[in-house]
Amino acid sequence: MLAWQDYIVLAGYAAVIVTIGIITGRKEKNITDYFLGGRSMPWWSVMISIYATALSALTFIGVPGAAFKGDFHYLQLGFGDLVGRILISFILLKPYYKHQVTTVYELLDKRFGKFSRGSGTLFFLVTRLLASGVRLAGCAIALSVIFSIPMNLAIVIIGLVALAYTSVGGIKAVIWTDTLQFLLFIAAATVVIWLSVNSLPGGFSEFIQVGQQFSKFKIFHISFNPASQDFWLNLSNPQSFIAGFLFGAFTTFAALGTDQDLVQRMLTCKKVTQSQIALIFSGLLNFPVTLLFLSVGAGLFVFFKINPDPVVTDFVAQGKTDYIFPYFIKTFLSPGIKGLLIAGLLAAAMSSLDSAINALASTAYVDIYTAFMNKKADPAKAVRVSRILVAGFSVILIGIAVMFSNTESILWLGFKIVGYTYGAMLGIFLLAVLTRTRGNDWVNAAIMVSSVLVVLFFTSESAGILTGVRRVMLTPLGIDKIAWPWAIIMGTGWTFGWGLLFKTGKNFN
Repeated sequence: MLAWQDYIVLAGYAAVIVTIGIITGRKEKNITDYFLGGRSMPWWSVMISIYATALSALTFIGVPGAAFKGDFHYLQLGFGDLVGRILISFILLKPYYKHQVTTVYELLDKRFGKFSRGSGTLFFLVTRLLASGVRLAGCAIALSVIFSIPMNLAIVIIGLVALAYTSVGGIKAVIWTDTLQFLLFIAAATVVIWLSVNSLPGGFSEFIQVGQQFSKFKIFHISFNPASQDFWLNLSNPQSFIAGFLFGAFTTFAALGTDQDLVQRMLTCKKVTQSQIALIFSGLLNFPVTLLFLSVGAGLFVFFKINPDPVVTDFVAQGKTDYIFPYFIKTFLSPGIKGLLIAGLLAAAMSSLDSAINALASTAYVDIYTAFMNKKADPAKAVRVSRILVAGFSVILIGIAVMFSNTESILWLGFKIVGYTYGAMLGIFLLAVLTRTRGNDWVNAAIMVSSVLVVLFFTSESAGILTGVRRVMLTPLGIDKIAWPWAIIMGTGWTFGWGLLFKTGKNFN
């Protein structure tokens, strides 16, 4: 049960968030204000917002759960992540600013035509709805454990709170609340590490000793011995260094370069150089923050090794290590501190949900409503329609989160979903900016769909009636399927490669 101190902390958090939404919402006069903040946001707030959005409840709950179950190999993705951000800064951001796009899919229209734009938009909408539904489910796991309420009720509550301030304040509310919420969930994670380690009889030295005993701090899974599971060219091992590095690079390249949810805040800077600085520095911020949340998981592992708990043992037996951090918050924290941790959890959820809802609405408005239905809507009507879209997508996200409510490992599910579709999106965008005459408007859509089918064929657990065909194709490599981190790499190469074979029917400058 929560004490009165916890409710005061939570009420204060909610009041500040809603107030920010109301204050920023007063100045939203047109679509540029509502979706791009008038292109006037400072780079440092954009930097924090970029990272806060990428974190989400998957980081707050999923990363400690992954470290509790395994080790620190998740950090391998961070090295590729930084490379991906640098590539975006010099390949994609300049064309976006040059053509003054509101959504990145407008660039596909200018380069290829409306069919490519529509295909890119639909891929984004489906990907973001599924991925953000997983994020919402991740946060709901924690609230259902802490408050002992049904999972679905927790999902509805979180979804409605995110809707409340996102629909009012637009992207400015998203960025400023992200900044506040980032500081809050960093503080929350720090408190958990301090409490879990400080409660050990041997303190920090015991934390290190037990962690090393169970290989909790291992980061790199790499070997040059072909017989080793960690052989660097082992395509069937999802934990290998090369898989983690390339997956991190390609996923970041696609997510922060072609996903409107994440690109949108970069377009709020006045100049492209400010956007580049915000993006690259957010990548540098990734290492200490990821290490912080991995340490939370390691700290909890050591804590429960020294202090066995039957509930935690049951979670581990069921493969539900994502539930352990929320259980620790509920059971072992004192009043006030518990409220801070719950507020930090909510901050992690809201910082990703608010931006996802805003990006879904902006994309649907600009790339579907405006492009195909009503090009001449007056500014006031445009904002009204956008807010209706925000409400609609919030309801859809709640429904999708309910679908994923019983998932075992919420972190890796989120990565798997985007891995199957991001490759197709990244391949088409690279075709748009790296070539001037290659790619066909109608053919692009078919290539993107075929890309998803190809990566599913090679990386899914079963290829159905074609499983035997896949086995024969992969026999020379000594494997029966390719690990899921390679899906996005395969998808990018497939889409870009086939796109090169067709010629663009229009000029692009």
